[in-house]
Amino acid sequence: MRFANYLVHRPSGFAFRLIVPAGLQPVVGRRVIKRALGTHDRVTAQAIALGLAAQYALAFRQLRGQQGATMSGKRPPSVAELLGGMPVDNRQYDIDLARGVLSVTDEADHQRAMEALEKLQKTWQPPAMAPSPTSTAPARSGFGIALGAAIRSYGAIEAPGLKPDTWDGRQRALKTFAAFFGEYVSVDTITRPQVAEWSAKLIADGASKRTAVNYVSNVTQVFEFLIQQGYVPDNPVKGVLVMKKREKAARKAEGFTWEPFELDQLKRIYSPENLRRMTKPHMRWCALIGLYTGARVGEVAQIFLRDFVEEQGIWCVRLTADNDGQSVKSESSNRLVPLHPDLIELGLMERVARLRAAGEERLFPEVRLDGKAGKGAAVSSGFSHHLTRSTVAVKPRRQNGRVGFHSLRKTVIHALQGSGVSDERRRAFVGHEGMDDVHSTVYMRPWTARELSELWAGLRWGEWLLLGTVKLGLI
Repeated sequence: MRFANYLVHRPSGFAFRLIVPAGLQPVVGRRVIKRALGTHDRVTAQAIALGLAAQYALAFRQLRGQQGATMSGKRPPSVAELLGGMPVDNRQYDIDLARGVLSVTDEADHQRAMEALEKLQKTWQPPAMAPSPTSTAPARSGFGIALGAAIRSYGAIEAPGLKPDTWDGRQRALKTFAAFFGEYVSVDTITRPQVAEWSAKLIADGASKRTAVNYVSNVTQVFEFLIQQGYVPDNPVKGVLVMKKREKAARKAEGFTWEPFELDQLKRIYSPENLRRMTKPHMRWCALIGLYTGARVGEVAQIFLRDFVEEQGIWCVRLTADNDGQSVKSESSNRLVPLHPDLIELGLMERVARLRAAGEERLFPEVRLDGKAGKGAAVSSGFSHHLTRSTVAVKPRRQNGRVGFHSLRKTVIHALQGSGVSDERRRAFVGHEGMDDVHSTVYMRPWTARELSELWAGLRWGEWLLLGTVKLGLI
């Protein structure tokens, strides 16, 4: 016969794991037999495990023959008793130490194989290991929640509050983590050096360092959750792999970034003829709002009609998470954005009035807010497709560069740099974090609509955008 793989690899080494046949579980008193093999060497562990499997197989055969004894009131022999002195029948099976299989065709072969395996178990010594730099740390108990159960608990409690694509990414990271450590390892026995081993293996297996850092960041969040739940005292994953400042700078120098649009590209993207090729009106409006506000695609897609307010005689839109289905990236993303006069001239408030009269609640009711790829994914995809049209033909300048809806945000920020308005006001307009000092966080009040409207001077798209013609295409 050919034995299956009974090995389970854990941070402490290989272990033998065998599921007891269902009919024998009441007799044996357990469902699974586990034995630590005391080795990290796979070939040695295979040899030991296969020997144990052969012995347990014979013991189970004897137990099946003895099950009738329970009916007559006699106690059947235990597995240990059977393993201690069972008769050996003629048998045929294969064991090859290199691959975990030995060839055995008769009783003499079996006896020699068992003697060799027994000698191997008695004489083998685990390889000496250098003391861990954390060996002085208190020993972990090993009685915490199992990793697989911890991941399921995290998923049940935290996943519903995550964006679908965020949870998908986190699951990919956790899958590799669980495959490395095993689902049954106690989370409080996982150490930082072991986590470093896992992250190094990700890169050795072909992942980029940036991907590995992302995986580390995702698993870190799970251990933060486990700290809150009291399962672990600290986070062995946090910061085990990071992108250094110089590495980030190198990626930027290599062009790994969103590129802003050049003026000639904007003119092609927003020409009346090309805008009309966007067959859905909400796509045209999203593109125009992005051009005049620099808002993120998700912020634009989730606007509710009640988010439009008039402040100091200026029509504004509140980008917030005050309505069902809305979310913002950070606290600073909650903001008031004064609407550029060009957007008013294009008929944005007329659209708002028309939708309110129709009983709608959102500016773009056609756009789903619960998409797996996140809010506004369809808008982002549609805009990217628009860039590829032969009459638009907008591509990244750099080989590693990216262009898309998010390029509008960078384009707006670049344009505002020349407006002569302070950096603090620009950050407030686009929803970026302000300065982290007492002056900004404690003493400053929110900017008013009139103060933020001074930024309009930097957004001079109306000089070339044919507003009247474009408006006809929006009706």
